[in-house]
Amino acid sequence: MRGMKRSQEVEEVIERIRTKMKPWGITVSYLADQMGVSRQYAWQVVHYQTRVALEKAEEIERKVDLIIREGAHVRTFGDRLRAARISAGLTLKEVAAMIGYTWVGVERWEKNQCLPKPGVLWHLCSLYCIGEEWFAESFHRQGTAQPGSFQYERSMGVRGELAAMYLSPAPGSPRRERRPYVNPMSFPDRQRQRAKTEPRP
Repeated sequence: MRGMKRSQEVEEVIERIRTKMKPWGITVSYLADQMGVSRQYAWQVVHYQTRVALEKAEEIERKVDLIIREGAHVRTFGDRLRAARISAGLTLKEVAAMIGYTWVGVERWEKNQCLPKPGVLWHLCSLYCIGEEWFAESFHRQGTAQPGSFQYERSMGVRGELAAMYLSPAPGSPRRERRPYVNPMSFPDRQRQRAKTEPRP
């Protein structure tokens, strides 16, 4: 930006854009896609690394306002996970380190490739300082895997919805017997228990 004259009015508009994007979890990539421009150009605009006319900056701000108003960037469960993480100012790797998962696993949840377990969702809500109701609308849009069943799980809210999805069979497959999840580290076998109690020679 050396030799480039900054416009005070444009700076103010771009600062407003950044201020609106972060708490709503709008990524530069998503904004670029909505504007029909490259991610690099959108990044340069948002960080004011390229010359932008006031009219263009105001057009981008209107686009950000429209995204927020329509909630277009948070339609799915994964979208809402990503938005909450960005709003909290955390990276994929930081979140992964805090919850004991890989960043690839966290990214897969955000891309709707799989779902976090109910206990992990509780942990994520604590990290992002949000309530589970933030995800409720995405479940209403996507629907539960087995409508009309798992009344107990659904009555437990969003984590119950996740539990219902984990317990339901894949579409088209015969109904499987539900088995409770047992963590082997919580319930060690007898040999492991003896190793803990008996002193080493």
